[in-house]
Amino acid sequence: MLQRVFQIICLLIFILGISCQVTSHQVKLYPVKEASELGISLKPKNLVEIQVVKVADWEASLSGLLDLDDPKAKLAGLKDRMEPISIYFYLIKHPNFGTFMIDSGIGESFTKSPDGFLVNSVLASQMHLDQLKIYETTKSYLSKNKINLKGVFFTHLHFDHVLGAHEIDRSVPFYVGPGEVTSKQFINLFVQGSTDRLLGENPNLFQLDFGKDKTQISVLDFFGDQSFYVFSVPGHTPGSLAFFIPGKPNSHLILGDSSHTRWGWLEGVTPGSFTTDRNLNRESLNFLKKLEELNKPRFVYPGHQERISNLEK
Repeated sequence: MLQRVFQIICLLIFILGISCQVTSHQVKLYPVKEASELGISLKPKNLVEIQVVKVADWEASLSGLLDLDDPKAKLAGLKDRMEPISIYFYLIKHPNFGTFMIDSGIGESFTKSPDGFLVNSVLASQMHLDQLKIYETTKSYLSKNKINLKGVFFTHLHFDHVLGAHEIDRSVPFYVGPGEVTSKQFINLFVQGSTDRLLGENPNLFQLDFGKDKTQISVLDFFGDQSFYVFSVPGHTPGSLAFFIPGKPNSHLILGDSSHTRWGWLEGVTPGSFTTDRNLNRESLNFLKKLEELNKPRFVYPGHQERISNLEK
């Protein structure tokens, strides 16, 4: 009898898990028109200014950040260890449409006792949130710089990219990639509650809908003036996003966590256990490498380490 009850409980947990989204918050679809053949222009009609803000230093397992079974990683003799990383957000300032963020920084509660963290204690421990060295919080930065935020793009909804979302005004639109919310995964059974709290009460949440297979790479000219391109690059998560900003004299490629580290990007090695689908991540990483080769951005920004200048190559 007890065995039967245990089996039923396990079945219920499994059913709940496979039907669980990363957040239970309501999400609206944001239909977009795809640019033809993933084409981009290096002659924007307007120039967008980008500002990079490092909000914290941190550390994470190298086996999560990099696929240590990749032949290049083995040849380099890489072994699992704690790797120094950082958390960033990016400000995108458009001359007509105003200021947007990419990712959300970190909230004031994470500067205090772990008892006040919005992430449950087990996850906070596993993520080593007690190792965060915080330099800047989201609300403080936006306030002291008098930034009237018009929207936030999330590279994806892993905790370390939404730690400051709850401090952002509820009217500000939050944009996520295709399938980022509506895709269902077992792991979400354990993270959904924390993600809900981090996004805050009643977030103005939009999921970009390219109107096609969510596993395909897609592109959006968001402002319609070739100044800011949003790429759907699934793999790390179902709706991971990357961004390309043409400019004079410099252009910028923001990778999100399609590549966490400088070494991973330079060597073309995908992330490890932190990634949902390594095969899709490989396709997206290959696409981004090709994008770099064709368009030669001045700076490339890995998800969690300092930018890479093309002069380093």
